[in-house]
Amino acid sequence: MKIDIPSFVIGIASPETISEDDFEDLHTLDEDGNIDVREFYEQFNFKELSLRQKSFILGYYCHVWFDEYYKFNASKLKIRNNVDLTDEELGKAVKSILRFYDNKAINNFFENYKNEINSFDLDLNLTEIEGISIKKSKEKIMEFFKDLIPDVEYPRLIDEHEYMNFIKNGCSKIIKSL
Repeated sequence: MKIDIPSFVIGIASPETISEDDFEDLHTLDEDGNIDVREFYEQFNFKELSLRQKSFILGYYCHVWFDEYYKFNASKLKIRNNVDLTDEELGKAVKSILRFYDNKAINNFFENYKNEINSFDLDLNLTEIEGISIKKSKEKIMEFFKDLIPDVEYPRLIDEHEYMNFIKNGCSKIIKSL
């Protein structure tokens, strides 16, 4: 499937910009309050969308799909808190090591699209997601580019191979869901 990378990346960032007030309007929730990602995806007729619109929706879909995947599967990752970090320290350390592993895996892939993302201008013109702000999404991505890759203080906290298998498994399931 052909993808417009800047549109896809902006789609990935967009769920992070939604206010709590708009959340339920932009997502279909099941009876347990979980996002019904399939229903979200199926509300769009991809045959009628431009490449940029499709790519944006696919990025958005991947973000919410992975949020749900993580919510129900993160407990499979083993955290080795051998130095008895407090909950706050552990949260920061986990976030740091996962960011480190993610960056290592993508190897600055998004840097190649930084200028295109920054100059991106598209009116999605999709009533299903009209509460999305492309401007806020671009700002979120530009913040990401400014963030330094953290030093990993506790390299054995989460096994890299185990985490990458977790991500690959999730990616395989996303592709199958499409």
